[in-house]
Amino acid sequence: MDYAGFITEMKKYWDLRSRGLKKQANSFLFDFAGRFKKEVPQNAADEILFQFCCEYIDELKFPGNHLPRRHIPFQITELLNSYLNRECRKNKMPQMRWAYELFGECYNPHDPKCEHDTYHILECAYAHKQCDQKTVELYFKQQVNLLWLGQHHFPEGCCITQEAFENTVQTARKILSEKTVPQSLVEEFEYYVKLYRIYFDWEKNDRNGDFYKLCKSEGMEYKPLPTVYVDKDTTG
Repeated sequence: MDYAGFITEMKKYWDLRSRGLKKQANSFLFDFAGRFKKEVPQNAADEILFQFCCEYIDELKFPGNHLPRRHIPFQITELLNSYLNRECRKNKMPQMRWAYELFGECYNPHDPKCEHDTYHILECAYAHKQCDQKTVELYFKQQVNLLWLGQHHFPEGCCITQEAFENTVQTARKILSEKTVPQSLVEEFEYYVKLYRIYFDWEKNDRNGDFYKLCKSEGMEYKPLPTVYVDKDTTG
């Protein structure tokens, strides 16, 4: 099987899905994936999956518009997971970035014990001599995402330690000193840095004063995310 044959089979699957024939599509795909693993030599399979990742992830071809998984069925993510794990062990790019894009921001059903640290893989991708702009932005955005997550329960508490905050800021500053990052991401990062500084100063000051008013006095409009509390049923 060559790449054209692989895509022909994938299009048959997508066509069945688009016609609402889910059972037939899944049955077809199980058979196709089984034949692929059994009949295609690993070198040829790796070339096919490399080309598929190029077109599917970087060129956004085929159904769907959004990563991480878009419209890749389980049997194909299994093939990709095995392929990308092998390539990551060889320190290959852009395969390390692809591994993060597909499996780094959501649960990987093929790695239930989380044995593969996708954040570390992203770090390695950034440090690689073939680091590309997508990797830079993913790595920087990961720092912003950590800050976003940590402030979820402001002002009642912080979901990350101050040490984790400082380390994240240090990593982000290092990226900014070495690479170019979209201004919108930089502004989001700077917003969170200022917000955390206000929070930690307020906490050191025994939480004196109204946190929201303090933010406003610093020129920041902070609107907390809604917090849901669940009471345990003690009747039974």
